Amino acid sequence: MSRVIFHVDQNCYFASVEMISHPECRNVPMAVAGDKERRHGIILAKNQLASKAGVKTAEAIWQAQRKCPDLVLLPPHYEKYTFYSEKLRELYLEYTDKVEPFGLDECWLDLTETIGDRDPVEVADEIRRRVREEFKLTCSIGVSYNKIFAKLGSDYKKPDATTVISEENFKTIVWELPCSDLLFVGRSTTERLRKVNIRTIGDLANCDKNFLNQYLGKNGLLLWSYANGLDTSEVQTADYRREVKSVGNSTTTAKDMTSELEISATYHTLSNTVASRLRKYNLKGNVVQITVRDSDLHIYEKQRVLGSYTDNSHDIYKAAMYLFKESYDWHTSVRSIGVRVTNLTSKDAPEQLSLFDELGKTEKSDKLERTIDKIKERFGDDSLKVCAELTQSQNINKSPKGTFLRDAHDLDDM
Repeated sequence: MSRVIFHVDQNCYFASVEMISHPECRNVPMAVAGDKERRHGIILAKNQLASKAGVKTAEAIWQAQRKCPDLVLLPPHYEKYTFYSEKLRELYLEYTDKVEPFGLDECWLDLTETIGDRDPVEVADEIRRRVREEFKLTCSIGVSYNKIFAKLGSDYKKPDATTVISEENFKTIVWELPCSDLLFVGRSTTERLRKVNIRTIGDLANCDKNFLNQYLGKNGLLLWSYANGLDTSEVQTADYRREVKSVGNSTTTAKDMTSELEISATYHTLSNTVASRLRKYNLKGNVVQITVRDSDLHIYEKQRVLGSYTDNSHDIYKAAMYLFKESYDWHTSVRSIGVRVTNLTSKDAPEQLSLFDELGKTEKSDKLERTIDKIKERFGDDSLKVCAELTQSQNINKSPKGTFLRDAHDLDDM
């Protein structure tokens, strides 16, 4: 092969990590699930026995229990998943410095320059053995000459398997698979392709690319290239950091929100988190987007361009509330909301100030927010809160502990 690319995919990752602490769950159907009391009641991961019983990731807990009455449910422990993810990447780095994460449980490895005369299958099997022996986990590995086919290979056979997709055999293996198996082909694209009788990756590969360009735009050409094995994207090094395109936060509240006061309190909390993350990344943005999901699960999205770039929680909050008041008519209660800042630039990027900007007030506000960041970093996120957040603190799944401060900003200045 011209390149040697691995894609390592941990099998049933969350569930497998939980079974390290709960070995008694290895021989029973088990799933990791959200808290149904807080309305995050979906299946996050399941073991092989639960999978054989028909349990699916992302389905509601009640649906899973209907299929599998004996299903054992465990809560998620994200700190454990992060810990093992970092340890696994340390293992991969023994083979190459080109280790690109794809979520907590997946990584691409480029061994082209480091594998030498070793057989790629032998190396893949060695990694699987070490994961099994050193971490009590299992993984599947796809071996190919590009990232897209390596990803397909790791999905092709599970659990604990190695699959080779080469320039010689890819048409036999890949082209028979449904289009939905191809990376970046989501539900909407799958449906659009189905409408023009493109059902398999082979159908996609043999379709006229000019038609795909007209039908799907540049995404159509990209998918045609992937289907034909023409992916040339590089595996990034372990220290590579993707450009942050947006920073956001959202929550599904424990109870439906039925008043503007509850919405306001929740947007205060979300805006504080988003602003803090922007400052952490040394970024600012001038487009604020909100997402609102009502109790009928309909989703509404709106955005607004600000007059200047900001990493200030009050600016974000004001824009979010303006968009909500302007667009939501309270036809029903609200289940969840989110806020996001986009069109980002560096905090240090020069910017033309408005004649009406109050520079002293802005500097004072920035200093206050950075001081609050330091306090929360030392004592926890709940150590300081704005009084406006107190109303909703229980509803957004946080206890009202900590010190509540009156906001230094004029919070009602809408």
